[in-house]
Amino acid sequence: MYVSDHGRLVSRFHFSFAEYFNPKNMQFGVLRVLNGDQVQPGTGFETHPHENIEIVSYCVDGELTHGDSMGHKETLQRGDVQYLSAGTGITHSEMNDSRDKLLRFLQIWILPDKRGVTPQYGSKRFFRSDRLNRLLHVVSGIGGNGAITEHQDINIFTSEIDEGKEVDFRQETGRQSYLVCIEGNLDADGTLLTERDAAEITCEGRIIFKAIQKAHLIIIEMAR
Repeated sequence: MYVSDHGRLVSRFHFSFAEYFNPKNMQFGVLRVLNGDQVQPGTGFETHPHENIEIVSYCVDGELTHGDSMGHKETLQRGDVQYLSAGTGITHSEMNDSRDKLLRFLQIWILPDKRGVTPQYGSKRFFRSDRLNRLLHVVSGIGGNGAITEHQDINIFTSEIDEGKEVDFRQETGRQSYLVCIEGNLDADGTLLTERDAAEITCEGRIIFKAIQKAHLIIIEMAR
């Protein structure tokens, strides 16, 4: 993982991005970007363009204020999920408008299943009780079950697990997943992950996630 430290913005790039170029680490399946961003108060990502990319933002701590050229503006809090299908082109900003609270969020870019779609924006508020000691389905390629729909065969799950508790995850044949331990310490079927660690899951069948210390995770699941 590459750490980009610009003082008021510290980003951890899981894949090749911005000043970090690594042709051997460009993406994982259709997962093109996963950045862990830490944004100081009163700063952030000013208005900038995107096209033909599916963007998911997951707020970890603080408040994330989004604005875009379609007229949307809202502030997300811990556990909230924001979705932007850039399609034919859009501009947006992601800011920490707080005077004193640090913002931490995950920025996830997914390659779309088709180009040139009409841009769209959506968000959903989730609560800790929704994901406590269970996997919460927050993004889906087909929608349903309360998940946000996007233009790709992909599923995103989150969970907060109390110390000593376990959650089960089943990976079907022909699928793969990217796991991030956002907070805490996690045993992923015998592999120990600490805060901000990640793992590629390519095996099939049942996988058990156990919190060694209180843990917070996200899984991006997709076709292999």
